[in-house]
Amino acid sequence: MNYLLNHNQAHARIRTMRSRFFIDTFLIFLLLLQVSMPSLAIAQSDDRDPPEISNLQIINVDESTLQITWETDEEADSAINYGLQPNYGISRVPVADKTQHSITLDDLEPGRTYFFRVVSSDEFGNQGISADYRIDTTGAPKSGEADGSGSGIGPGKFNEQIKSEEIIEEIKEITNPQVLQEIVNETVKAIKGITEDLTIVGPPTVIPETNTALVKWITDRPASSEVLFSPTAQFDGTNFEFSQSSTQGQTTDHEIRLIGLNPFVQYSFKVLSTDEFGITGESRVYDFQTKATAPEIRNLRVVKVEENAATLAWDTNVPTKALIDFQDQTTGAQNSVGRPTLATTHQMRLADLTLGTRYVAFVNVENSGGDRVRSQPIQFITVRDVQPPIITNVTNDSTLFPGSESRIQTIVEWVTDEPASCIMTYEEGASGASEQFEIEKELVEYNTTHVEVIIDFAPATVYTFWLNCFDEASNQVQSEKFVLFTPIQEKNIIDLIIENFESTFGWVNKIGA
Repeated sequence: MNYLLNHNQAHARIRTMRSRFFIDTFLIFLLLLQVSMPSLAIAQSDDRDPPEISNLQIINVDESTLQITWETDEEADSAINYGLQPNYGISRVPVADKTQHSITLDDLEPGRTYFFRVVSSDEFGNQGISADYRIDTTGAPKSGEADGSGSGIGPGKFNEQIKSEEIIEEIKEITNPQVLQEIVNETVKAIKGITEDLTIVGPPTVIPETNTALVKWITDRPASSEVLFSPTAQFDGTNFEFSQSSTQGQTTDHEIRLIGLNPFVQYSFKVLSTDEFGITGESRVYDFQTKATAPEIRNLRVVKVEENAATLAWDTNVPTKALIDFQDQTTGAQNSVGRPTLATTHQMRLADLTLGTRYVAFVNVENSGGDRVRSQPIQFITVRDVQPPIITNVTNDSTLFPGSESRIQTIVEWVTDEPASCIMTYEEGASGASEQFEIEKELVEYNTTHVEVIIDFAPATVYTFWLNCFDEASNQVQSEKFVLFTPIQEKNIIDLIIENFESTFGWVNKIGA
């Protein structure tokens, strides 16, 4: 990895030095033109036509060499730009003395795709450039223009035939320093445009925490650091909601800590880096997920101990699943009971215990992110049951069934922490002065979930009710009092019209008398 980084950094320095050398040389050249050099001699010729390249052939292809031949319509030299990437290397025979050309490329890598073009210049510097080709060292050549379809490397930008002598002559005629400066500025822009793209080496790495994430990446040359990111649920695929940048200047090893993130949320992001020439490289879009808030067990307690059971309760700071591991301290027998639903308030009953036995229990909780926490041990001894049932989760719901005589159905539900038998008592009104009615059971059954259905309630009436529950050890408890209100009876359209007339005209009462 160090070799790769050093190699990339060395190439970055070479490219930067090459660009700066070109700019400095061009500026010196313009300065010389500005102060005038009438004695400057440049070879002149009426020949402005470059050699025409034809009959290009690729022959003798094997794993490490290939031979390329072509023809020109006039005597010219021979050169081939080639490489594993479209930014070519070069192999050249510099003497412009032939029309039949042939160059053998050797020491190639087997099984690789090479890109190349051929170049021939006549004795006056007119340069002919072929289309761009690619060839596998073990396969057939492919050529064609770049059209975005992957069918070849386009000759468009490489076939631009720049007549340098004409440009130089035109520059010589310029005497306005401001115009020369504009040419310099445009030349610098052109250099930036042809400089090699900035490369982000490999995918970024992310180290997520609960509310932060550390993003790291590497570039092939010094550049700035920026991360664009959004919660994936709000990301439209193009526009990021947030951005964070580094103020540490340009570097090849980038590191930004994203802050203000939400726990257990998936984020989409990409990284951007811009070098000193304004060339920007960016990664594709990646995802990461922050960690969930670590669970904490609070207020763990033994709520109730019975002859053959015990009830434990506790709270957690975030919704969690729960599991209790418990062990008989006399026999060493182990058991567990769990609940897979997420909650912050927990209560669980351990059943089938032995009377007069010491037990030790551990509470285990797990948040939505899979983080687990185990409590300190809690101990208890089963004793003769003297505690009554605990009544919780009391709810009621009333439904009106319309008809000639509307009926009300009310459902009351509740839960006890141990098997118990319960009786519901109710009265009309909320003052407690009316007659009380008790709903008796035909059979005594012990359950932990309970439901009672009442069909005797009147519409639009307030009722008060309470519950009496007793366990198998005859420990009894009465709940607090609850109030419910039944729905108002619906009226049909005829009843509403008649009521409206009755309120307006008193004589309507006499109709039908």
